[in-house]
Amino acid sequence: MSLGPPTSPSASPPALRPGDRVSRSGGSLLSRVTHGVRLAQDGRFEETVDLLTDTRLRLDGHPVSEAAQVVPGLLVNLGLAQILCGRFDRAEDQLREALSLTEERGLPLLGMVAGQNLGCLSLYRGDASAAIAAFHALAPRLPSSRREALHVDLAEALLAEGLVEEAAEVLADGPWADGGSSSASTLLVEAKLWLLRGDHRRAAELARRVRRGFGGGSLWHRLAARLEHRALREARPRPLSPVERAENALAARVPLAVTARGAPTARHGAPVPAGGPAAPRPGGPVEDPHVVRAGLESALAAGDASAAVEWAELARTWAVPRVPGPLAHDPGTAALADRYREALVHDRDADAAARLWESARWRAHHAARAAGEPGDAPFPRQAGDRRRGRPPRTAPAPRPGAPERADRPRPVTGPLLERLGDRAFLRYTRAAGDAVVLVAVAGRVHARVLGPLPRVARALSRFVHPLLVPGRPPGATAREAAALATRALLGPALPLVGDRPLVVASDPFLGDPPWGMLPALRGRPVNLVPTARFWLDRRREPGPVAPRPGRVLLVAAPEPGGAVREVSRLADLYPGARVLAGDRARRGEVLAGIGRADLAHVAGHGRVPDRSPMLASVGLSDGPMLACDLSALPRVPDTVVLSTCWSGRDFAGRTGAPLGFAGVLLAAGARTVVASPVPVGDSGTGEAMRRFHRALAGGVPAPEAVAVHLGRAGFCCFGA
Repeated sequence: MSLGPPTSPSASPPALRPGDRVSRSGGSLLSRVTHGVRLAQDGRFEETVDLLTDTRLRLDGHPVSEAAQVVPGLLVNLGLAQILCGRFDRAEDQLREALSLTEERGLPLLGMVAGQNLGCLSLYRGDASAAIAAFHALAPRLPSSRREALHVDLAEALLAEGLVEEAAEVLADGPWADGGSSSASTLLVEAKLWLLRGDHRRAAELARRVRRGFGGGSLWHRLAARLEHRALREARPRPLSPVERAENALAARVPLAVTARGAPTARHGAPVPAGGPAAPRPGGPVEDPHVVRAGLESALAAGDASAAVEWAELARTWAVPRVPGPLAHDPGTAALADRYREALVHDRDADAAARLWESARWRAHHAARAAGEPGDAPFPRQAGDRRRGRPPRTAPAPRPGAPERADRPRPVTGPLLERLGDRAFLRYTRAAGDAVVLVAVAGRVHARVLGPLPRVARALSRFVHPLLVPGRPPGATAREAAALATRALLGPALPLVGDRPLVVASDPFLGDPPWGMLPALRGRPVNLVPTARFWLDRRREPGPVAPRPGRVLLVAAPEPGGAVREVSRLADLYPGARVLAGDRARRGEVLAGIGRADLAHVAGHGRVPDRSPMLASVGLSDGPMLACDLSALPRVPDTVVLSTCWSGRDFAGRTGAPLGFAGVLLAAGARTVVASPVPVGDSGTGEAMRRFHRALAGGVPAPEAVAVHLGRAGFCCFGA
């Protein structure tokens, strides 16, 4: 919600020409505009509309209306007030007129404020995608003095979509983050965020602060009172049912102005299941996290673990249409990726370049979505189904025989149990504040509660955190942490699965642990997949031996020193392999080689910037190759091995489809990606990789070869 710059009574009217009469009412009219802005800041929007509408009529033909900012500034504020009063058509007319005047009079800042308010109009009409695109388009252009309102509006649009953690990141990056904000709209959106994250007391505290700061005639007072009531309702000793919690969350997510009018939720809202454990229906889309959570918790409460698997699948895929996937790109993001690459090479502000790229990616994705273009399918291509030529900005609809999109769910439990064979499937999820694992094994599905989410997360953090320091030798404390994490994640499941190979579908609350370093999984084949459906669509039918790769690409970056030694030893195992090492490992040649190979091995320094996993990089001789570079390839190898630090990060730690190197390669059609979510040591890795490739070339399946030779070093097997 962005108010235009108030016009001061001391603003200078246009110069008078000979014969003009000075109007004594000019200062009064400007004072009325300023007073209208102050009324809006106090949340008295009906009064704002009455005052500014009357002032607009009085300004018609008056000399003071020729001052550049007066009429467009009035219209910007009047349009916002109309939005918050629910008069959308009038708001659009006034904001469009303001935008036209700002272009005509050369007022770029005021034009951006008008554009931001038009984004708010889209949000309150139920089109959150158009709003998100508009706000991201403004992000790099608005001056710092205007960014608080933009961050709040963007966070509210993300909350309306159910993207709670993404909204939290936006608020955490706000210009007020260090000193706090007293803005009513900021406090109310923050209160909504805390409510949706489960901190009801903090939400009530913020809402109460707003309510006490404004009188009963203020919209802010009414909104704060409603939000405080919802927060206190959830904080009562009697726990709410899953359906009640979902209804409360859906109501809290509705944008503030819509809440004030008691209007229904945004257009994507879905009905909440009425308490039964039924699985999702194949005919209709379920794209709302709180609806999915209610279905999952209801199924678990009824003891229907098979239905819980169906809901848990949706808990992983509901956000795919709302979050830019690994294949989302366009010429604008490509240019910004080059800017990030340059910043990285020249040690400039790479973080700022990454933020610009990420914002452009969200804008492009949501602009396409608002225009009705198809978005990313979660895993749109199977191995062998390749695009030819330059790909579009977003992934096309799947071809016949390719995996179905997330908005056409098919039952998965039956086919999964039929095709698991001697494997076991673990789906990690969360329900009512607990971590839960669903175990499909030997023709049955079981549900096991692992314990409160914070406790499980702490155990996992104690295990992973020491591994993030390169070269740190494991000690007794590390071994104890690994044993604790094993009990927390696997303890209740191990009696069910025995020593079977595992297919694991993780959840964002777990992040990306190196599964093969857990004591109970050492030497055990583990496939990491985003969903059970993905594994069913990609798994290869069992044969006597895995097929030997035909075209092999081996890449060694100039650094670290072990990369060239590692690749030179692998070349002995693959006669005829194409080798790009040292100065020959240039980005263009490497990408072209990846596009033609059946097996690719890349060794070098890896890096992943915070919050931008698609800018994960491997340093080559002429600069870094980015994960997003791979999204434009018409084909990728069946198997890719990344002998770099961090190359397995952000596979499960994000909302929506997996990102980073592993995510983009699997989405582009690779069957298997071997990568590490933690730092990789230069010494010792080369020999482990040689043993792994010797096994792979001899027909040992990739999951088994990873488990035996690379799991203890942190590497994981992603895919089928």
